[in-house]
Amino acid sequence: MKRISNGLEEISHDQTGTLFRLFQLYYYENSDWMAEEIGDDGLFDACAVSIADYVTSPSKRAYWIRKDGALAGFVVTEPVSLPDGREVDELADLFIMKRYRRQGVALAAVRELASRFERPWLVAVFRNDTRAAAFWHKAFQELDLASVRPYTDPELEQFRLYAMNDRQLAQDT
Repeated sequence: MKRISNGLEEISHDQTGTLFRLFQLYYYENSDWMAEEIGDDGLFDACAVSIADYVTSPSKRAYWIRKDGALAGFVVTEPVSLPDGREVDELADLFIMKRYRRQGVALAAVRELASRFERPWLVAVFRNDTRAAAFWHKAFQELDLASVRPYTDPELEQFRLYAMNDRQLAQDT
């Protein structure tokens, strides 16, 4: 596998264990608003098979985020259906380790990933996650997007939902 110094690197099948371990850090950081409890084994209830599915499924994607060659975090995407039945891509989870925050690493990764999306895409931000909300507010201003529209889904009230480059949703809201 080709190593890159900065940016996205697709996660390989033999790295799913590493992705699972970083998801544990991600769950820890989000435990305040995700209401996740740690198990007696010291792990959050993150399903290893479901996490590996980001790497093995042909419709999902998982990337390492690197800074100066070092592993700085990860981002995963998956297809989701909008309430009207249309399928779009969701930037499902984005995690940057504390050491690499506030250096533009996440924004650079999102910019690179957004250029790869061939259809509208979504971001869901936990309502109580003020740090993520601030990041996305800034990102929406700095990314070259045709549109950014908030929308609501009654089944996902715990999230602020945003659709990017979705002209149809923009007309419906």
